[in-house]
Amino acid sequence: MTSQPAAQPSQPSQPLSAFDAEIFWALHKQKIIIGISLLIVALLGGSVYLGLQAVKAQKAEAAFASADTIEGWQSVIRDFPNSIAAGNSYLRIGSKLREDGKYPESDTAYESFVQHFPKHPLLVAGYMGLAANAELENHPDKALDEYKEVATQFSSTYMAPMALFQQARLVEAKGQLKDAQQLFESIVRRYPESTFSGEAGRRAGRLADRLSQESPKPAPSAQSSSSPTSFKSPEP
Repeated sequence: MTSQPAAQPSQPSQPLSAFDAEIFWALHKQKIIIGISLLIVALLGGSVYLGLQAVKAQKAEAAFASADTIEGWQSVIRDFPNSIAAGNSYLRIGSKLREDGKYPESDTAYESFVQHFPKHPLLVAGYMGLAANAELENHPDKALDEYKEVATQFSSTYMAPMALFQQARLVEAKGQLKDAQQLFESIVRRYPESTFSGEAGRRAGRLADRLSQESPKPAPSAQSSSSPTSFKSPEP
């Protein structure tokens, strides 16, 4: 009696898929819906926040544009304390108080500005205001330090050549002519397109002429006032 060959196991008609979308959706449908809902809420919340910030900024700018007194600018600062318009209001208050000769109050406004708005696009104007006030208050050394700080820390801003020019002017007033000449020359070299370049070049040339005239001239070599006489032997 012959033996029958063993039956082979039946093969599946289709290979099993590594990922079944229907099964995955059935298992995780609730989590997916919640995640999408949270994402939509976050996007809508961000859009609403940005929209409100834009509206607030527009209102702050409108309030600043309509203000023309210290009280008006103070209202902008009070109503919109962290806005660009509030920083601009500090600058306007500092400038107005300086025009009125109230230098300590002007200093306070500028100091508040640079303290509360370290990233304001016009930050350099606050430091320049403090430097100008120091000069007007007859503190040339303090003003010189302030101008030097601006020229160093804000060297790429529109105020840099002005600060450097004022620094050179004060150095010249102290009698340090050579240093002043070099500062004026640096304006021409570093900021040739600035409005201060032409005047700085003229002042540098004037100082160069003055220094050349004041430099001591070499002493002339000592020479005999009478022509040498020849030695004659005594006559016999």
